[in-house]
Amino acid sequence: MPDHYQVLGLARHAEAAVVKAAYRALVSLYHPDRNPAPDAIERIQRINIAHDVLSDPARRLAYDATLADATPPPAADTDDGADTIAERWKIASNFFPEIGRHHARLERLSAHLADEFQRHLLQRQQYADAAAIADRLRIEFLGRHFGTDEAVLAYAEQLLLAREVEAVRFVSQIVSVLGRSVDADSVREKVSQRFPRTVDSLRKRALYARIAHQGDGAPDRQALHDLVSLCDGVVQRPLLRAGGTLLLGMHDLKFENDEELRQLVVRRLAAEFG
Repeated sequence: MPDHYQVLGLARHAEAAVVKAAYRALVSLYHPDRNPAPDAIERIQRINIAHDVLSDPARRLAYDATLADATPPPAADTDDGADTIAERWKIASNFFPEIGRHHARLERLSAHLADEFQRHLLQRQQYADAAAIADRLRIEFLGRHFGTDEAVLAYAEQLLLAREVEAVRFVSQIVSVLGRSVDADSVREKVSQRFPRTVDSLRKRALYARIAHQGDGAPDRQALHDLVSLCDGVVQRPLLRAGGTLLLGMHDLKFENDEELRQLVVRRLAAEFG
């Protein structure tokens, strides 16, 4: 039997107003129109069912009665300070900061996947193995929805990270129908034909990654100009000067050299591509 309180992240004594607030927050986060994860529809269905039961006093009373003989609620459902998921996760993150980065990346693929990672670490306390656990969950998740071809999986992951919701669903449909008969190049071609803007979207992300994570050496000037141009910006460089002005969004930002330009571009676009 599903735990409706756990689905909504609530204590079992949560008041009606809290149930309503939790439901609204989760719908905003997991609605399939906003969340590109292939399991978003299944997740929102569970959220809706949980809300239908817990928001109706009679149904909630009957449901609570079925829990009377069940096992005690997990620590996440208690309201004893550090026993809540948020508090426990905060403590763990203070000692192992890297788990937050793994959680954030998984959340861009699927909120449910990130929740699974969080519960796994808190329950089993395998924080030192967080990277391997996150990678395993990521591979299993992609495999469930997009088959076994590594190139197709990599492409689907790029689309998920770029929030290309409709393109992601299209890839999942292709794989479910054709299975091993389809190759990554064919999938890319069909997606590009049906969703032309995904080409620019993925190129932006690739350029941003190259710029943001470059090693030592001079910044890639061409990559900087290409990314700014794709984002409807302009780099103005006066003659005989190393610096210039970055026109991006609503701001005109001065820079003295290519490294300052790189840092400006990374900061300005971090929310979208970081």
